[in-house]
Amino acid sequence: MGEDAKHAAMVEFLGTFPTLSGAPPKTMNDLSDGVVLFEALSEIAPDHFDPTTIARHLGDNWALKSSNLRKLVRNLEWYYHEDLKKDANFSEITSDLGNIARSGDAVAIAGLVELVAAAAVTCELKGEFVGRIMGMSQEGQVQMKGIIESSLQRLEEYDGGEEEGDDNELIFGGTGGSDEKADEEEAVLFDANHLKSGGGDMDKEELETQLMETRRELAQQKSQLGEIREDAEKAQGKLRALVEDLQDRLAQRQDELITAEEELRTATSELDDAKNKIHDLEEEKAQLADDLDVATAKATQLHKAEATVIAYRKKLEGVGMVNQQMTDLEDQAAGYLRQIMDLESEVKKTQSLQKQVDSLQMKLVTLEKERSDKSDSLQNTATEIAELKSLLGSAEKAKKMYESELKELRAQQAVEQEDVSAVQGFDTQAPQLSKEQKEKMVRLEYENKKLKEELEAAKNAAPAEAAASAAPAASGDAAALQAEVTSLKEELAKKEAQNKKIGSDKDKLEAYTKRTLAKFQDKYLVALQECKAKLKEKQDKIEVLESRSATEKTAQKREERLLSSTI
Repeated sequence: MGEDAKHAAMVEFLGTFPTLSGAPPKTMNDLSDGVVLFEALSEIAPDHFDPTTIARHLGDNWALKSSNLRKLVRNLEWYYHEDLKKDANFSEITSDLGNIARSGDAVAIAGLVELVAAAAVTCELKGEFVGRIMGMSQEGQVQMKGIIESSLQRLEEYDGGEEEGDDNELIFGGTGGSDEKADEEEAVLFDANHLKSGGGDMDKEELETQLMETRRELAQQKSQLGEIREDAEKAQGKLRALVEDLQDRLAQRQDELITAEEELRTATSELDDAKNKIHDLEEEKAQLADDLDVATAKATQLHKAEATVIAYRKKLEGVGMVNQQMTDLEDQAAGYLRQIMDLESEVKKTQSLQKQVDSLQMKLVTLEKERSDKSDSLQNTATEIAELKSLLGSAEKAKKMYESELKELRAQQAVEQEDVSAVQGFDTQAPQLSKEQKEKMVRLEYENKKLKEELEAAKNAAPAEAAASAAPAASGDAAALQAEVTSLKEELAKKEAQNKKIGSDKDKLEAYTKRTLAKFQDKYLVALQECKAKLKEKQDKIEVLESRSATEKTAQKREERLLSSTI
């Protein structure tokens, strides 16, 4: 709880600076990029902190954050040494910059904020910053008091004279000699005054002239010493610029080292990805090898088919427009299939037609039975005709007998007419006899005429009547049945012809299937060749990736050696 209050007070203190370009910080993690601290220090020491020299809007790029923090610590150390003549644990803070940039370590950020607070209360504008602290909340004031006390206790006096002297001796070797010469001249001057006060051997004028010469030499030496000091200051400025340049270069090299580490990580991740891809490609290669084995097994099975394919290919070499013929054959095959479907539907109809044939055959059997019955009735009529003929014969015999009797009667009648005049009693008896005879004669003539008519009708109409009596009933049905049977036979012949045509179409379809199979085999061989080519391409790609990984490994080792040499 105490650390959280302390961190909150630090964030509140940094939020009081008007030089912040963005929104005031809310958490310690907002200080991990160094932008807020740098902008706050630009108000404390504007000569040492230029906020335009740092990167902003860094996001999660910890390398650029680390560069900002290094520049901040370097300038803060320079400000402490040059202006405040103080020193602190800058080496420890520098070692924690990586944790601040990567994870936003609040403890390390707190140490950096303590140095900023100590600089604020020890600079020339400390009254203004103390007033800002007094304007904070009560708890924030208490926490900032403890922070400032602890930070001031951590500060030490900085004495850079010995190091400057050493630097001057290393770079400018003539400065120490001039100081010694000035000391010797002052010693000579003191000796001259001592001689003057003590002895009186030398003249006053000589002493004055010697004193003037000594003073001129001393002024000349002082002017030379000033020039040497100016040169030393210029050289020291150049040295500082060189040191700053070297520090910038070192920071740049560290940034490059960080980016190189990032690139190395990405390269290692890419290498791992490449290894995974190589593993996947090896698995794919094994699978392709299995597929190739299967394909070779199928290829061995297709050797015989290849021979037939070669034969068909030789036959097809002399044929032009193969594609057109294939399309025509495909259309013809489609037509054949449609015809087969139609024939199958018609074959399905043959069952109903067969049923009709069976029913017609049954009708024909019944008609045959009726015809036999008619023939029997015809025979009966023939027997009746024979009987009528016998009756006719007997009637002719009776007619002859009646004719003979008629002749006799006529002869008797003639005799009686001749004797009418002589015999008067015969007239009363003659008409009576003639009337009976006439009646008998008329009857016999009528019967004779009837028998003749019946005989002629029997002779002329009996066969036709028998045939007509048998035919009208049977001829109509039989003719219809016969016509239907003939039509069915014709349809059956057509079906047989269609079946023959289907057989020929089936043979053609088998030939087309064989040709199509040959074409498919050609396509399969082409696909097999493409598969082999792809397998070879994958193997070449694997070899290229292996060589690339080897070159990347060598490049990585070379970069590691280069980085180790630069460090």
